[in-house]
Amino acid sequence: MGRKLMSVKIEWKIFTAETQSDGTWKSNSPSLAELLNVIASPAKIKGPTQDLEYSMAQLAVKGLPYFKITEITSGSARASGSEIGPIQA
Repeated sequence: MGRKLMSVKIEWKIFTAETQSDGTWKSNSPSLAELLNVIASPAKIKGPTQDLEYSMAQLAVKGLPYFKITEITSGSARASGSEIGPIQA
């Protein structure tokens, strides 16, 4: 309930994927989204985390090391249209 909405984007070549506030991934590739929803879902995070989406992205780049975290957008930044990034994992 007081959780700040955010998303984290990962990229590699033409493939992009982004975390969703509901704990799932969206991607320009349905197969990539499906894979990420298996290997980097909230259920795979061990221990407590303050930023679910960032933890999901860290799992994704650990499982798919050619991907990099390229953008972090917080709920307040999204509303204003500004973005935080790029970030290397």
